[in-house]
Amino acid sequence: MIALSTHDTGDNAWMMTSTALVLMMTPALAFFYGGLVDHKNILNQLFLSFICMGIVLVQWVLFGFSFAFGPPVSAGFGSFGWAVLRFGESYNPNYSPTYPLLTYCMYQGTFAIITPALISGAIVGRMKLIPYMIFIFIWTTVCYDPVAHWVWGANGWLKHLGTLDFAGGTVVHILSGVSGLIAAIILGKRHDYDPHSTTAHNLPFTVLGTCLLWVGWTGFNAGSANSASGVASLALINTHVSAAAGLVVWVVIDAIRGHISISGACVGPIVGLVAITPACGFVQPG
Repeated sequence: MIALSTHDTGDNAWMMTSTALVLMMTPALAFFYGGLVDHKNILNQLFLSFICMGIVLVQWVLFGFSFAFGPPVSAGFGSFGWAVLRFGESYNPNYSPTYPLLTYCMYQGTFAIITPALISGAIVGRMKLIPYMIFIFIWTTVCYDPVAHWVWGANGWLKHLGTLDFAGGTVVHILSGVSGLIAAIILGKRHDYDPHSTTAHNLPFTVLGTCLLWVGWTGFNAGSANSASGVASLALINTHVSAAAGLVVWVVIDAIRGHISISGACVGPIVGLVAITPACGFVQPG
C-alpha cells in the first residue's frame, strides 16, 4: 500500500474531472449517431448508447475492472481478486500512485462504457434492444476486459511487447471498429433500407454531438496522462490541434470537390481525434 502522504489532490481533482468529461462522451455519441440515422431509428439509436451507461458500469463494478486491471492470473487474463471493488489498498503504484484507486476505477469505467456504444452505429436497425443488452454485457466481459488487460494491465502481454496506446487507439477504437464490422456482417443487411431515400434525421443533433465529443475528448486523452502533469498538457494540445486540423482539411477537400456539408464538417474533427488518441502523449504538436 502506498502511504497516504503521497496523495496529490491536484491529480485526484483532474482525474475526477476527466472522468466526468469522458462519461459525457457516451450521450454525446448518441447525439452524433442519432442525427445521422433516419427518423424511425432515432430513439433506438439514443437508447443503444444510453443503456451502456447502466449495463457496462454495473458489470465493471461487479467484476469487469478486476478482469481488466486486477491481480493477474496470467499475461492474458485478470482475476476476481478485485471483484465488487474489494481492493485491499487505497493506491496502486501501477495505476494510481498519487490518487485513490477508486478514482482510477471509475475513470477506466467510462472508457468501458463508451466502447460498446461505439459499436451501436453498426448495429442500429439490425438488432433489437434486449438482444443488444445481452450482447454488450457478454462483449464487454469477453472482449473489452481482456484487451484492456493486454494493453494497459501491469503485466499485459501486448504491453510487454512494447505496444504504445496512450488513450485507447487499440483498446477502444480498433476493438469497437472491428467488432462493429463483424456484427454488421453477421446480422446482415437492414430490413427496408433504401440508401437512396434515407437521409440524416437531425443534423443539429450531429453538430451538438460533435461539439460535446470534442470537449469530452479532453478528459479521454489528457486524463490518460494519469496526473495533472506536463504530459497531460501535451496530450491536451495535441488533441485539440488534431481535431482542428481534421475539421479544416475535411472542409477544404469538400470545397475542392465542390460540395461543403455540415455532416462532413462534423466527421472531420472526429477523424482527427481518433487518429491522435493512441499517440497524443508521445508526439509533438507540429
